Amino acid sequence: MDNYIKISDFAKLTNSTIKTVMYYHKIGLLQQPKRSQSGYRLYGANELARMRMIKHLKSFGLDLKEIKEILGDSHASRTLKQVLQSLHVELTNEKKNIENQISKVEKLLSQEIISIKEDTFDSESFQIITEILKPEQVQDYKQTCPELYEQQNKIMGIIESFKWGENYQDKFSALAEYFKDNPNHYRTALEFGKRLANLSQLSENDPRIELLARESAEFIKSVPFLKEMLFDKSGFGKPYEGLYGNIIGNILSPAQLKHKQLIEKYLNYKP
Repeated sequence: MDNYIKISDFAKLTNSTIKTVMYYHKIGLLQQPKRSQSGYRLYGANELARMRMIKHLKSFGLDLKEIKEILGDSHASRTLKQVLQSLHVELTNEKKNIENQISKVEKLLSQEIISIKEDTFDSESFQIITEILKPEQVQDYKQTCPELYEQQNKIMGIIESFKWGENYQDKFSALAEYFKDNPNHYRTALEFGKRLANLSQLSENDPRIELLARESAEFIKSVPFLKEMLFDKSGFGKPYEGLYGNIIGNILSPAQLKHKQLIEKYLNYKP
């Protein structure tokens, strides 16, 4: 038995622990080794080669179940290529998430943020919208309605931060795609947006608020796609709708909040 070592030496040589080796035996990743006459487990070249393969596969980020499949000890085995293809997708998504996180941190650093506030972070949904729209449309939005641009960013951030009961990101994306392909309607929407931004300077009793709400609702109902997306829809439901209104009350002016209530009324909105 000169070419065999005990489990303590095997663990040391493979930079593992006895506990890890025993667990690999338990799940079948390592086969039970030979034993000495005294009952000690004995490990040789085959066990070392197996352990070396396991450690290499772990370095790719594979979990033990996937490694077992690759090494052929699973009834539902997949080929190495199949497992690595799946892993590649996971790592690519993880890389994208990390890059997004780095971008957010760099933006905060560039702004020399001293303390974190509710409106510190940009909305991912709003970012998706600006990526769907043409660059000139986004620039037009910023120049025509800078205040509304920031308000929408904050409001969408609030919507995506909580599970209100529906995936609103898909709806936002669909609207952006429509406006990208229909620049005339996009320009009309921007004009309404400019007027909406100007409401912040008015009292909530100003008749121009209701006028804008009526005209905006009529525009939406006159466009089949927009009507389908926005007319006769349900809100978050109680008590979520009330909570949502309280939160955005810190973003919109009283006149803009009244406009929101009126346009929902004219669009047959169900809270």
